[in-house]
Amino acid sequence: MAIKLHESSDCEVPSSFKDFADAAMKSEVAGNAIGAASLLINSCFLAFGISHAGSLVVNTLPGLGLEPTMVAAGFAAILATASFTQTNHGLEKIANIAVMVLFSSFASLLLPSLANVSDPMGTILAPGTNSEGFAPAAAAAIPLILSSLTYQNIVPSITKLLNFDRTKSTIAIALGSLTPMLLYIAWCFSALGGGLENSAASGAGGTAFIAFSASALIGSCIACTMSLAEEYESLIPSAVFSEENCQMKDKFSVPAVAMAVAPLAAVVVATGCSDLTCALHFCGAFITPFLYGVLPIMLFQTISKEDREVPSLRTTILAGGAVGFIGQELIHDISQLIA
Repeated sequence: MAIKLHESSDCEVPSSFKDFADAAMKSEVAGNAIGAASLLINSCFLAFGISHAGSLVVNTLPGLGLEPTMVAAGFAAILATASFTQTNHGLEKIANIAVMVLFSSFASLLLPSLANVSDPMGTILAPGTNSEGFAPAAAAAIPLILSSLTYQNIVPSITKLLNFDRTKSTIAIALGSLTPMLLYIAWCFSALGGGLENSAASGAGGTAFIAFSASALIGSCIACTMSLAEEYESLIPSAVFSEENCQMKDKFSVPAVAMAVAPLAAVVVATGCSDLTCALHFCGAFITPFLYGVLPIMLFQTISKEDREVPSLRTTILAGGAVGFIGQELIHDISQLIA
């Protein structure tokens, strides 16, 4: 959608879900709803990341007597400072370094753990341990698997960084979305097969695990902050465009970054760095299917009507699947609350 708007416009398209939804759907209500969904999903991930950053530092350095909430607040302050002092490409470089550390540390941690799985086929074929059966277990697991596709939340930003090149954007989105899910599944397989326990028992992987956890949190938090700041910039028109040649500013404004980070840091501190896995479940169960399943179909339908194209069967299947999944999760969660 961003690429098509870019091709038909003399001005660079802002990498905000709300802005290009406004331009495509010609509806302020729809744009606000889409912008709110993007803000919500990234806010949940960023709050989760800030909370776990505090816990990670405290658990890694127990002898210092640090408080998780204070560490989390400090991490949020560093994140905010970097976000409005660095350019978008500077933040991209920091995130790229985090990704390199993540993959190298994850490989050094996962590969030995996979080798230490004593019975691979037995692990795959083992019956489930959820006493309620397969469907409730799947309902609990699938939202987390979907939420591991967190690369999707910066699709507009990535598209802009790649200069709206269709081929590069397609490859980046496909690989960037598939890789985290495959890593998550491999991690689950190693854990269920006892590989992680065997590696820990041999004394290997401690440093790699810390490096992996830290790089994952840093990369994820930077990505979420960029996406949040981009959305908030759309609410501050004077901060988005320069007056000459309709050029995009290469830095986020201080108000946009403050709006992105400060409220979430306050929530984390107020809750005492409590476990926020429920935020990931909420994103994976409701927001992700809407933002990355229903919304693309809505935008595609808009383009199809303008260009007189006939929507394909796969778009209908994708929309139906996303709506059905949201309905299933809604029924499951309501039944859990009643129980």
